[in-house]
Amino acid sequence: MKKVIYIWLVKLVSRWKRVKDPQDIVYLMSFAGNEHLIKAFAELAKQLGRNFTVLYLPQCQAAATKLAAEGIQTVEFTDGFDFVFHKLQLVMQARLLLCDNYYAFLSGCAFDHQQTHVVQLWHANGAIKTFGWEELTTAQRSAADKRRFQKVYDQFDEYLVGSKKMAQVFAQSYHVPRTRMNVIGYPRTDELFDKNWQMQVSQNIKQKYPDIIGKEIILYTPTYRENSAGKPVMNLPEDFYQLVNQLSGNQRLIIKLHPHVKAAEKQLKQQLNSDKVIWVDDFSTNDLLLVADRLITDYSSVIFDYSLLPNAKQILFYCYDYDQYAQQVGIQADFKSWIPGKMVTTTADLINEVQQPLEATDFTQFNRLWNTANDGHATERVLQTELKYIQK
Repeated sequence: MKKVIYIWLVKLVSRWKRVKDPQDIVYLMSFAGNEHLIKAFAELAKQLGRNFTVLYLPQCQAAATKLAAEGIQTVEFTDGFDFVFHKLQLVMQARLLLCDNYYAFLSGCAFDHQQTHVVQLWHANGAIKTFGWEELTTAQRSAADKRRFQKVYDQFDEYLVGSKKMAQVFAQSYHVPRTRMNVIGYPRTDELFDKNWQMQVSQNIKQKYPDIIGKEIILYTPTYRENSAGKPVMNLPEDFYQLVNQLSGNQRLIIKLHPHVKAAEKQLKQQLNSDKVIWVDDFSTNDLLLVADRLITDYSSVIFDYSLLPNAKQILFYCYDYDQYAQQVGIQADFKSWIPGKMVTTTADLINEVQQPLEATDFTQFNRLWNTANDGHATERVLQTELKYIQK
């Protein structure tokens, strides 16, 4: 009932705050990592004499602070009365609204879509986990909830994706027409093609962690998991430590966990106390991909980025809880048919794979499927595409 009242309030206030000729560009940020695109739109807005604002959720505070330091207007928000009465007006003044996620409040926004163009950018380059109507819990929700979900999905006039495959996933998961899909490229991947960025970040990591120089680097990045109460958990198999014991003298394991599992990380550090394990807090997962010879993950979208890098050699899928995860969270039905690496479900099998001589994987077919339009120039195309809506 609270959600219904809140959305009703959003609808009422959005009608009140809607302007006849909106001119602003607004970016809704729930994930960091797309700062390159944000800066590009900020510069475009400056050239056109338009206001540009980044409305960000609290978890993006660090990224927002850096953007603000470069003169970009940033405003923190969370759902609530303050947002509805003081910040929703920023959304309703948008000629172009860029979104990186599902935002529930959008179901109540009374946009005039002839005046406001709403774009879904998303926060991942591909999809392994199910979402939207394909998410397992959706079927159990009330009819009112389902109507509210679809209203959000229908608000997006355009979905920017890097492949026809991702377009298919969105159309199926959100029950929206394929005509709304624009296979234009995923802007966040542009950085992955930047040779200067590759060299600089790689050098910085090696300078900070010289022990990795000349070693075979294995990067382990498990996906974020929650328990039945919605709390973050880290439920690695009890025998995971054996992987560390079986590493060769030339191998180093970098473990990069999700920020929400800091408590579990502390305990894991005690269990995996070894010179062969390196814990890195001062570089992002994207940065660490640049020094990884082998990537071990499970259901993380990091694979779609790693496969584009020149240093990418092998991906291993350590899916020790595959059946449980598939039943409780949901995995794309064709996952096993297109993963660009071997899937293992036990630590013993993982150890066996890691002990094999490293052979480079050909990611060509995988990238044709998922990275079709990602070539380092997606941001340019997005700016050109959205310019016509800004100047409409």
